[in-house]
Amino acid sequence: MRGFHLSGTVTEPAAQSEPETVCNVAISFDRCKITSVTCSCGNKDIFYCAHVVALSLYRIRKPDQVKLHLPISETLFQMNRDQLQKFVQYLITVHHTEVLPTAQKLADEILSQNSEINQVHGAPDPTAGASIDDENCWHLDEEQVQEQVKLFLSQGGYHGSGKQLNLLFAKVREMLKMRDSNGARMLTLITEQFMADPRLSLWRQQGTAMTDKYRQLWDELEAWLDEAG
Repeated sequence: MRGFHLSGTVTEPAAQSEPETVCNVAISFDRCKITSVTCSCGNKDIFYCAHVVALSLYRIRKPDQVKLHLPISETLFQMNRDQLQKFVQYLITVHHTEVLPTAQKLADEILSQNSEINQVHGAPDPTAGASIDDENCWHLDEEQVQEQVKLFLSQGGYHGSGKQLNLLFAKVREMLKMRDSNGARMLTLITEQFMADPRLSLWRQQGTAMTDKYRQLWDELEAWLDEAG
């Protein structure tokens, strides 16, 4: 754990014909809220994957087993010139295929006196946490919310899509009850996907009515919007 950034590996035991898997997890947090997550498992959902949950619980239940480090900017400040050069070169060597293009671009900008990067004092540090004046909220994968609602709507209320949407609405209710600011945002994202459904314009152009199951989904949305106020 470095500053406000927690990273680690989570091993998922082998099951039947599936081999053991090791996932790399990274979690950023701010004022007791998880603000961003990434996991190499590749699972896409609006909820945290099991590996993110596992690493979070490990940090909570076994704090003494997690080694703490200062934010990376503080560590770099303690290094002399030779140590800084060695640090950067080793970092590029280990991850050269991923970071070399970015490293070269940044080097060119830093060496150019008129570049935008040289007009800013200091440099960002993702491990140092946000400013106290910055807004903070729980991480919400907005893209996944949009994609899932779009998928459910495309099924028109069949194949359990209505039930899945109701589960999303239930999650919104839970978030609003907990005064989680993402609750209102999630309801907005759902509404936007309803409004953006291409079948609405098609039905208007053709002068045809919605299917019964699809209308039920709209009725559910209207009920939730009334409840949210």
